Amino acid sequence: MNLTMAVSVLRRVWRNISSGLHLHIAVTSTVTFSLLIIGAFAILYLNINDLIRSWQENIKVVAYLKDGISDSDIEHLRREIVRIDGIAQICFVSKDAALARLKTQLKHRRSILDGLHENPLPASFEIRLVRASHNWEQVEQVARQIAVLPGIKDLEYNKPWLQRFLAFTTFFKLASIIIGGFVFATAVFVSSNTIKLALYTKAEEVEIMRLVGATDRFIKTPFYLQNLIEGILGALIALGILFGAYKFFVARVQTLGVWLGPFQVRFLPRTVTGALVVMGMLIGWFSSYFSLKQFLRS
Repeated sequence: MNLTMAVSVLRRVWRNISSGLHLHIAVTSTVTFSLLIIGAFAILYLNINDLIRSWQENIKVVAYLKDGISDSDIEHLRREIVRIDGIAQICFVSKDAALARLKTQLKHRRSILDGLHENPLPASFEIRLVRASHNWEQVEQVARQIAVLPGIKDLEYNKPWLQRFLAFTTFFKLASIIIGGFVFATAVFVSSNTIKLALYTKAEEVEIMRLVGATDRFIKTPFYLQNLIEGILGALIALGILFGAYKFFVARVQTLGVWLGPFQVRFLPRTVTGALVVMGMLIGWFSSYFSLKQFLRS
């Protein structure tokens, strides 16, 4: 394509957009709304994934001891646990220390413990695993080795609820892909029909170009270009809205003093923001392809 033809195409792009502005705003809005939904799901999934990873990195196995165990047996048990592969740190919590901790956690409601005649809490070992052991197979392997040691009454490592949460995350990922695909297809369908309306307003102009020998490629190029621009613009608007909502949410969480531990809510990484822009371009391209294919046939 030479310079003269490129200038001609750009002029036609500008003329097409300015003459049917309301229809092009509708296409851009469709892209924006669609990518808002897809982007929101992506932000949720990424942060849920980060939260699970943060919890997994702080897995603590609590081994509760049988009542009446002697100090020498406790020391022997500690040495046995330390020998197990994957143990990073072990801390003994006596019955009195456990009760004192519970009273601290209860704060103003600690009076409910005043009627206790004896300490009902067991002594325990709080065991942290090395970083390399933070997957369920290794955690369960360590837990099984601890559970069979003499003197161990019970184990706790939050397996049931965290596994359920992991299952929910897998479901959420699958649902996000399905919903994202449906939203993408719907956006292409709505945009292509909107573009088709814009094309019918140019029917006479297209017919004249055909009569003077214009090729289908020459006719199609401005429409493809303008819809790619609308796709990019819609994606950038969606990303701007998502980023504004993200900043508002983070500021709101800090204002309310919500505690998330070491976990920090994050925005979409560059690879995902780039993918959303590409997705906006694809919506524009496919919308043009389907609408032009049907229009030029007629």
